This record gives sequence, structure tokens and C-alpha cells, in this order.
Amino acid sequence: MAYYENKVEHFGGALVLFQRNLTVAVPNSQTHRAPTWYMRLKIGGHTGYVTKSTKLTVYEDAYEFAKSELLRLQQAKRLGHSLKEYTFEQHWQDWFDRNLKNERWKAERQNWHEKYAARYFKPYFSHADGTSLRLNELTLQVQEGYWDWRINYWDTDRGQRLQTYNPKRRNAKTQTTNNAKRKPAVKTLQMDQSALNQIFFDAAQRGRLERVIKLKAPVHNGRVKRRPGFDTDDYTKLTQYLRSYRDGIGAFKTVGSNARHDLQRQQLYYFVLFLANSGLRVGEAREMLWRDVQFDAPVEGGTDTVAEIYVSKHTKKGEARKVQTQPNANNYLKLWREISPYKGHNDLVWFGQSSQDGKPVKFVDLNRGFQIFLSKVPVEGRTDGLVHDRDGEKRTLYSLRHSYATMRLDRGDVKIHDLALNMGCTVQQIERHYSHVLTTQRRAEITKIKPKARAKSDVPVVEAGSDFAMEALRRYKAGELSEAAFMEIIRLT
Repeated sequence: MAYYENKVEHFGGALVLFQRNLTVAVPNSQTHRAPTWYMRLKIGGHTGYVTKSTKLTVYEDAYEFAKSELLRLQQAKRLGHSLKEYTFEQHWQDWFDRNLKNERWKAERQNWHEKYAARYFKPYFSHADGTSLRLNELTLQVQEGYWDWRINYWDTDRGQRLQTYNPKRRNAKTQTTNNAKRKPAVKTLQMDQSALNQIFFDAAQRGRLERVIKLKAPVHNGRVKRRPGFDTDDYTKLTQYLRSYRDGIGAFKTVGSNARHDLQRQQLYYFVLFLANSGLRVGEAREMLWRDVQFDAPVEGGTDTVAEIYVSKHTKKGEARKVQTQPNANNYLKLWREISPYKGHNDLVWFGQSSQDGKPVKFVDLNRGFQIFLSKVPVEGRTDGLVHDRDGEKRTLYSLRHSYATMRLDRGDVKIHDLALNMGCTVQQIERHYSHVLTTQRRAEITKIKPKARAKSDVPVVEAGSDFAMEALRRYKAGELSEAAFMEIIRLT
């Protein structure tokens, strides 16, 4: 078998895309390996080639990624920087040391950067096992997820442990860390924003980051913003047109579609519906193995069955739990498994097999596909479809978790405590982020008016000729018979 398959050259051979291990052409075969595109880059002045996987299966996407990587490495070479991939921690340390050497900071500022990096930045931008993320692994979900994690830091296990009494801390004058029980102020989040943007801008300048990352603290009028979700109308449109996307019809009809593209559409279809019916974090769904799924788990007191998902403690939250999905999720998982190329006990549910480093393959394709899909949904009065919510906030795959919580609370048939346990968060987080739903849910209690006493004239008139009815009236007036029972007797008499 040829080492390079489907080889395509660009820019005079400076960029070469190719595939490997194309065993069969049928994408849903048990033995099929996803035809990932690899890139081979030649950087002027650099000995040898830079060869690595794009981790993408669509040629157009792989080409755009490889081209941006080529430009990034060329820029890094022109600036005299290393072409190696940096982790967040490696780059932060280099950035920190250079600022110290240039004496850019006073001692107070230096201490702030060290403290914040140790407590917040490094732990967040790391894998569950503690190893630092590579800079180019910082997907949109990872970037945006920082703010939710940071705002609720002191509700996490890590934050709770830091609040435990330590007699060596501050001469035992307090049992908690300073400000531990308070949510970060707007100014605090803006300081985080400034520091992180400096770090990422420096990384991009040195060719270590494929694109400039510019974070924006989620604050509005001094308050933390809620994560964008889908209201009832938009969710209805989402599910309606998602079927059209899956089938490649209407606004989503494509020319030259093949079996691989059809499979990717099916994958996105079932992935989106699963997230909306399970409430899992995107990262948790990404780590799911088929062995973690218990199909057809019975629901006590009913006829429905659900899929029970075991969430490993090695996910971002760091806690193991069993998630009870909605009944529809059980069916979606079954249907996806029927057509998935990867059905093994230890295979990843949504992303097939693991990459060489043991991590799931990147889900860039699904996120990109989701954004493209949202933009093409026809919505009257909108030019970008369902990309943004009514407040102008951009939706992502994570918005489906928010929608799940909103819909469950809106129905009013689940206790907040139970929902928090199922979603792997705290009751306080539910109350804080979904207060708008809870207020609506309590409308009946808030607006309740004490019913007026029934007027005497409201008592039904009973004909004297009916001894049975007269006896019922006597008992009703004496309080021995309920109104409902009395009215039924009169109706039948």
C-alpha cells in the first residue's frame, strides 16, 4: 500500500495533503478507518518537513487548516522563533520569564500573574490528567468555557478544598481563603481577560498559535451574562431543519455528496439531538465510550426507557456520575450505533477511535458543521439564521446543554436538586443561571389569589320531591359531603 494516498500538492510542493490507510471505500464498514487528511509542509530555511495530521476528514477543511498552519510556521521562521508546538504552560512560562527579564512589572504585578496562573489559568487550560493543553488545541468551546468555570470556581471541588480550614493560613484568623465565597467582580473578570489576551497575542506573534485568540469577559451592565440557548420557537426550527440537513434537501441540498459526507451529516444530526436530550457537556459527550451507555434503562412507575450514561471522573468536572437522559436520547443513540463505523465496546461513541496520544479526535468538523447549519436555517427577519439568540449572543454546541436545562425547568416536573445532580453542577448554579425560568415556573404561586367563598346563591337548588337529593343537600351543608361528590349526586338524580 502506498504511503501517500490521494496526494495533492499546493504552492509548488510547499504544502502537500495526503491520506493513509484507505482500507475500504464504505464508510460504515466495521474495518473502515476514517480517511483523515495529513499535511506535509516545507518551510524555507528549515531542514526537512513538518508532517502531521490535520485531524480533518473533509478535504476543503483540511486544506484551509493546512494553509493557515503553513502561513503560521512561515511567520514563525521569519521571526526567528521555534517551529515546535507549545503547550499553554510552556508558553506562559516563556512569556512570564521574558517580562521579568525586561523588568516590565513591579513586584505586586509579578505576584498577581504567578498567583492567577497557578490557581486559574494553568489548571483550566489542562487535560483532566493535569497535562497542559497545546495552544492549538484551544477550541472555541475551551475558550468560552473558561468564563463559566472561573465564575463558579469556588463551587467546584478544587475551590471547596481551598476553603477548608488550615491553621497555617494567615495565622489561623479565618477558615476560608480571601474572597472565597464571593463571585468575581466585573473588574476581576476584566483583569483575567486582559492577562489572557496578552498571553495569546504574544503566542500568535511568535507563530505558536494558528490564530489570534481574543477573549471577552461575559459581563453586561455589571452582571454575568447567561449562556445563549434556544427558546421554544427556535428549538422547533432547529429540529425541523436538522432533518433537512441530515437528508441533504431544501436549503441544505449539496452537489457531489458522497457516502462519507452523508455519514458526517447523520453524525451531526444525532449528536445535536443527543446533547439536547441529555444535558451533557460537550467535553463529556466527547469522552463517551459505548461501554459507558446502558440502553433501555427502565423508568420506575412508567413504561418509558432511557439511556443511562456513565460520566467518568476524568472529564473536566473531575467527578464521576450517572446521567439519566430523556427517552428520545435512548433512540438516537441506537440509531447512530447502527450506522457508526465504530461500534466496539471501547470505541468512542461520537468520535470513533482515539488519536495516537490516547485522546479523542478533535471535533472541529462537528462544531464547524453546526455553525454552518445554523447560518442556513431560514428565519424571517434574520440574515444569520439561528447563529445568534435574541440578545445577539452567538450559539455553540454548548448552547444545547443550556436549552436542555431550560426546557426541563420550564416543564416544572423536575426538582432543582435532581436536575443539578444529573447535570453535574450545583443548585446555586441552577438558580443563578436559570432564574428567569424559575420565575416563570412560579407564576402560579406568585400571582395566586385566595378564592372567594361560595355565595349562598351558588348552592344548587334541589327539588323537594327527591328524598335522596334532599339527604345529600343536608349532608353537604353539614360538611359531611364534598362539593364534588354532592354535585355528582345532583347530576345523576
